Amino acid sequence: MSTAHAHNILICGVNWLGDSCMAMPAIQAWKEKHPHRQITLLIKPPLAPLWQCHAAINHIITLAPGKIGPITTGMHLRKSRFEAAYIFPNSWRAAIPPWIANIPQRTGFAGHARKWLLTQVTPDAPESEHQQWEYARILNLPLTQALPLPTLALPPPPAEITRHAQSCIGLLPGAARGPSKRWPTKHFIAAAQELRKADDFHFAVMGTPTEAPLCQEITHALQPHAQCLAGNTTLPTLAAVLRHCVGVLSNDSGGMHLAAAVGTPVVAMFGHTDPQKTGPIGPHTRCLQPANIQGSRKVSRNSAEAQRALASIPPEDAATALLGLMRTKAGATA
Repeated sequence: MSTAHAHNILICGVNWLGDSCMAMPAIQAWKEKHPHRQITLLIKPPLAPLWQCHAAINHIITLAPGKIGPITTGMHLRKSRFEAAYIFPNSWRAAIPPWIANIPQRTGFAGHARKWLLTQVTPDAPESEHQQWEYARILNLPLTQALPLPTLALPPPPAEITRHAQSCIGLLPGAARGPSKRWPTKHFIAAAQELRKADDFHFAVMGTPTEAPLCQEITHALQPHAQCLAGNTTLPTLAAVLRHCVGVLSNDSGGMHLAAAVGTPVVAMFGHTDPQKTGPIGPHTRCLQPANIQGSRKVSRNSAEAQRALASIPPEDAATALLGLMRTKAGATA
C-alpha cells in the first residue's frame, strides 16, 4: 500500500470491470476541474493494473483481503490524512474504510442503511439515468456538462495479434452475470461467419479463465481464422487487444465496456438488462435488444426469459450493425 499526500481525496472504487469503465468519465471530469489535487483510488487488487493505465489517478491503494479487510484498510488510511472520500459502491462494506480512517468528508449514496457512515449523502439518481452519471453526482460535478470519454494509456498488443494488421475483430462471448446475459454460442459463430463474407477478418476470442471452454468452442468453429486468448491476458493487455481490433461483438459485460472505453466500435447484445442505464459509453457503440423489452438492473443469473430474448437477436443483424459502425468510424477518421 502506498501513502498519499495530505489535503487530497480518496475515491473508493467500484468492484467490477464494467463499473470501473463507467466511473472513468466522472473521475476525469473531476481531475480536469481540480488539476492540482491528487486522487488516491482504493480498489480491489485485480482491478489495480487497469487503473494504473489511467492518468487521472495519482496513487492506488488495494483493499486488504478477508472479512476484516475494510477495517485493516481503514486503519492504514488514517496515516494519509485525506480531506474527503467519495464512495462509489453502494454497499455498507465500502463505506467502512473511510469511516475507520476518520476522513472528515465522506460522500456517497445512502443505500444499505449506511447513512450514519457518511457526512454527505448524495441524492438518489433518476432510474432512467445512465450509471456514469451516478459517479458524477457523488463527485458533486455539474450535471449539465457532457462527461469526457474514458482515456487509458496502454501497452502495445501482443505480436500474435498485430500480425493480422487491421483485420482483427474481437468476440467477447462471456458475461460474469451468467446465462441471462449470454448470447448463444452458435450466434457468435454465425455472426463471425457473416462478417467473413464481407472481408478477410481474423477473430480474437477473449474472456476470463473460466470462460476458456466457451471461447475455445467458438475458436475451433472459426478455424483457421480465429485465436483464443481467454485467460491469457492481463487487463491492460486485454484493453490493448481490444483497441487494436477494428470492431467487437459482445454481450453486456465488463469486456463490452472496456472495448468501448478504448474507442473500438462495439455491438452489444442485451436481453433483459437496460442499455439506457448500463450500455457502453462512446459514439461508436450500438446495443441490440428485442422490441418491447422492459430493461432492468435486476435480472437473475439463469433467467429463461432473458435467454430467450437474447436468442431472438439474429446473428445477421449483429454482423450488419458492426459493419455499419466500422464504416462510420473509418469515415470519421479518414
